[in-house]
Amino acid sequence: MEFNKPVSNPMLNGLIELLKEDPSEEHRNLFVNELVKGSYIAPVTLVPAPVQTPDGRWMVDPDTQFHFPLLKTVDGKEFFMGFTDQGEFDKWIEVNKPAPYFALTIEDYANMIFLTDGNGKECTAEGLVINPMGANVVLPRTMMAGILITKLPEVQKRIASLRKANGLNDETK
Repeated sequence: MEFNKPVSNPMLNGLIELLKEDPSEEHRNLFVNELVKGSYIAPVTLVPAPVQTPDGRWMVDPDTQFHFPLLKTVDGKEFFMGFTDQGEFDKWIEVNKPAPYFALTIEDYANMIFLTDGNGKECTAEGLVINPMGANVVLPRTMMAGILITKLPEVQKRIASLRKANGLNDETK
């Protein structure tokens, strides 16, 4: 998660268009593979607001609260938003107000969707919408869960590596 980091996903944008024309299993697999590689612009509200330093960098207070706005459908379902690039984000800004953003990965979104907050409250988001002002690709919770499952071997390797680096073995709890 990086603050106001430029994001560009030209291959993913091309695959979105290809899927519209031909939603074959091969194209869906290419889309998902590219989806998990990318970063996405996620508008955010920060309280207190960040302060810009004289050199143009933004300073965020360590106690800042983050709120990622949710897109609400006509039937009341809520979704996080992800934009593949600045041009897609600008479409959203045109009908909303300019906002700071974080560059999030699919894993970041999944963590927000599936984890509970400090009070045990579950997230109300039904998933993620990629480019809601353009292609409007909806990734429901079930698809997000499926994507995470495909990443499980990678996560298990990282855990094993961390355990080894910290001198832990399988019998060590």
